[in-house]
Amino acid sequence: MKFEVGSWYSFIISSITNIPEKGEHYILLHESGRKLLLKTSFYNKYNFYLGQKIECRIDKVNCTGQVFLEPKHPFYTEGSFYSFTLIKVNKEDNSLFNATVKDLFDNEIDVFIHQIKSIKLNESILLKVIHIKKGIPVLEDDKSETVNISNKQIGSKIKLSITNIKKYNSEDYYILTEQNIEKAKLKLKHFQKYGFALGDEINCQVIGFGINNSLVVEPVNPWYEVGKSYVFKVESIVEYVDLEGNKSYNIIVFDIPKNKCGVKIDDKVVKRISEIKEVRCIVKGFRKGRPQLEIDPVYF
Repeated sequence: MKFEVGSWYSFIISSITNIPEKGEHYILLHESGRKLLLKTSFYNKYNFYLGQKIECRIDKVNCTGQVFLEPKHPFYTEGSFYSFTLIKVNKEDNSLFNATVKDLFDNEIDVFIHQIKSIKLNESILLKVIHIKKGIPVLEDDKSETVNISNKQIGSKIKLSITNIKKYNSEDYYILTEQNIEKAKLKLKHFQKYGFALGDEINCQVIGFGINNSLVVEPVNPWYEVGKSYVFKVESIVEYVDLEGNKSYNIIVFDIPKNKCGVKIDDKVVKRISEIKEVRCIVKGFRKGRPQLEIDPVYF
């Protein structure tokens, strides 16, 4: 059975298991016999039960081959508008988010509302659900646009200042500014090992554009460069079933700041790599601070 990222599939909640260091998960059974995991803590308010049939979207597959699912929300559909209650206003100028609203499950969600001055606390406002992640809607108002009105292009370099650390939607972020205007945010847990401090100017690459004219950026990695080859210590080899149902293998290595990275390998070299302690890899790019790696062909 071939799964595709972004597509929806039906699963039966067959059982619950507790995975050391990762917590409690539902075991989801597809009609093909494939079993996938779904973390229970994100969906307690969905009132799932054993034997229930649920629809899930394949959201992504990480570098170690783990498949991430997002079940269909009981009330909200991506791309549709719904009423949310305004519970807090952030009066700070140039903020990436200026309001907090509450959804039907009483989750508090940060959002940017263009006409915030015309809305009173505890009033309802119509917002668009643009995405749902870990059971929480990502919202925008009807004036928001994901457009690039700056002179920056994807791939261009930009120097930004770290001026604050803020909590948005239960996550801590470095706030990056240009000329005292908030331009981007970086999730603290992904970049804390970079040693950033308030007031630092950091070099970044633009990798996308968010709503409200914000930038999506990746800081320059202090240890690796794209296109160069480095030696990594082999921690283990993981066997898994990929989205197409084929048996696949990843080497698990750790980068210098001890982030776990997965490197896909051909089944023809599994035995050889299992007998060595180090492997040379080319850095193809970065994602959330981690190098994206592939085996250096010269190495084999």
